[in-house]
Amino acid sequence: VLVVVCPDGPDGPGAPRAFVTLPGQGVNYHRNIWHAVLTPIGAPQDFLVVDRGGDGDNLEEHHFADPWDVRLPD
Repeated sequence: VLVVVCPDGPDGPGAPRAFVTLPGQGVNYHRNIWHAVLTPIGAPQDFLVVDRGGDGDNLEEHHFADPWDVRLPD
């Protein structure tokens, strides 16, 4: 699975960092970390997402002014 995260900056997310997880590995995001959707690599995969309930916003989207390329290692 491809995981992309960004630190929180004063005007939105900072520069993205990408990671490739191992099979069976879980991912937890720290508070105030921007993240992209989990992206399967190769074959279809199943995901379990645990989210919070309650009042208030639970999602904030950001669209970068310029695109970022994420390249997988060879």
